[in-house]
Amino acid sequence: MDNYPGLQQTLRTEQTLSPQMLQSLALLPMPITELKQFIQSEIESNPALEIPEREFDNLIPDKSVSERAEHLDDRMDDYDSSFYENAFSGGIPGGFDPEASDRKQQMIENSSAGGESLSEHLLVQLGESSLTDVQYEIGELLIGNLDANGFYIVPLSTLFENRQYSQQDIETALSVVRSFDPYGICVPDFKESLILQARNSGMNEADLAIFSELVNNRLEQLKNGKFSEVGLSLGIPTQDIESFYSIIKTLTPFPGRSYDSHEESYIVPEFSIHRHNDSLKLEMNRANLPDLEISPQFSGLLERNDSQDREAGAYIRDSIRQAKTLISQVKMRYETLYRSALSLMEQQSDFFLNGPRFLKTLTLKQLADIVGVHETTMSRLVQNKYVDTDWGLYPMKYFFSQGVADVSRNAVKDMIADILKENPGLSDQKISDLLAKENIKCARRTVAKYRAELNIDSSFERGSRKG
Repeated sequence: MDNYPGLQQTLRTEQTLSPQMLQSLALLPMPITELKQFIQSEIESNPALEIPEREFDNLIPDKSVSERAEHLDDRMDDYDSSFYENAFSGGIPGGFDPEASDRKQQMIENSSAGGESLSEHLLVQLGESSLTDVQYEIGELLIGNLDANGFYIVPLSTLFENRQYSQQDIETALSVVRSFDPYGICVPDFKESLILQARNSGMNEADLAIFSELVNNRLEQLKNGKFSEVGLSLGIPTQDIESFYSIIKTLTPFPGRSYDSHEESYIVPEFSIHRHNDSLKLEMNRANLPDLEISPQFSGLLERNDSQDREAGAYIRDSIRQAKTLISQVKMRYETLYRSALSLMEQQSDFFLNGPRFLKTLTLKQLADIVGVHETTMSRLVQNKYVDTDWGLYPMKYFFSQGVADVSRNAVKDMIADILKENPGLSDQKISDLLAKENIKCARRTVAKYRAELNIDSSFERGSRKG
C-alpha cells in the first residue's frame, strides 16, 4: 500500500497536569518558612488577596513560636470551604476596609525577600533550550520533582508511571536538564551528583570509572586518609588516589543549596508532638502564616466595572481566580499535613512516649494508605519537614524506614551504637547475638551494614588502632 499524507484519528488515555495542579504539588514539599515567602510574593503581586483583620495580631514579629502556634481544632474552623465563597455573595460584603492595605503592607515588610529558587533558575534555562513541546513538558516535570538539594523527590519510575512518554524523549529531556547550571542536579543522591559533576567537567571514561568506584564505595576510607589501602586494592598508585580525592573535595555534594530561596537557615518545625501526662498532644505550627481571603473591595470592582472595559474585567476575574486557587492549595497542604501528623502520632506513639529506642517500622506507603493519599504525595509532603518532640527535633523522614521484625532500622542502629559504646571490641557476630537476646533477629551481615552506616570501623580495625 502506498504511503501518503493524510489525517488520522486516534483515541488514547493520557494524564496531564494543569498549572494549578503543578503548583499544588509544588506547595507540598515547601518548608513552612519557604511557604511564608511564597505567600508573601503572592500577596505582593495579587491585589485580590487580603489578610483578614482577625489575623492582624498574628503578624507581629516578636511573638514566640509557641505563642503563635494554635491548636488545630481551633484553626480548622477558619478553613471552612464557605470561607472564601461567601466573599462573592453580591455587592461588596463587609464594605470597604481602609486597614486592609495596611495589614497587607505589614505582612510584606515583616517578611524577608527571597532570592531566586533552584526551580526558577532551572526553568529559565529550560525555556532557552531546544526541546520539542513534549520534551519541554518532561523537563518541567523533572524540575518540579527536585528537592532543595537538586535530587529526586520521587524515583523517575514513579514520576513517569502511567504517562505516555517515549523513553527517548525522557532521556533527551533528562540529559538537557542535567547539563544545566548548577552541575550535578537531577540525580537520586549526592554520590550520583559528584559523578555527574565529574562527567560534565570533561573527565575521560577511564578516569570516570575509577572516580565512580571511589565515590560509590571508598569515600569513608578516603576520608580517613587510607589512600595506600585503597590504591593497593584497586591496583592504582597512591598518588593517583590522592589526586582523585583532591578533585572530589573541589565538587559540591548538594549543588541545589546555593539556590535556596530563603535566606535564613534555621529550622522551624511544622508541628510538635509532646507528652502530656499519659497522652500525646499534637500542635500545628503556623509560624506567622496568616489566613488569606478575597478582598471584598477588589471583588466589588467587578460590579462597578464598565461592561465595555473587557480587559480590566478579565484582569479582575483572573486575579480572583488565582487567589481562590492559592487559598484552596494552602488549605489542602495544611489539612494533608495535619492528617499525616495525626496518623504519625498514632503509628509511632511508643517513640513519642518513650524515646527513639521504640521507633517502629513504618513505610511511606503505609502512612499514605492510612491518610488516603498516593505514596508520591506523601513522599513530597515529608520533604523538608521537621517535628518537635520531647526527644529533640527530628526530620519527618526519620520516622519512615524498613526494619528488623517490628523495630525500625534507625532504632536497631541506635542499639548497635549503644552496644559498641559500652563494649567497643565486640565483633559483628557478638552484636548479632546480643540483639537476638532482645528478640531482634539481625544477621551478622546486617549488623556490619548498619555499623558501616554509623561510620564505625570493624572490630579488627578498632583493635588495630588500640594496639
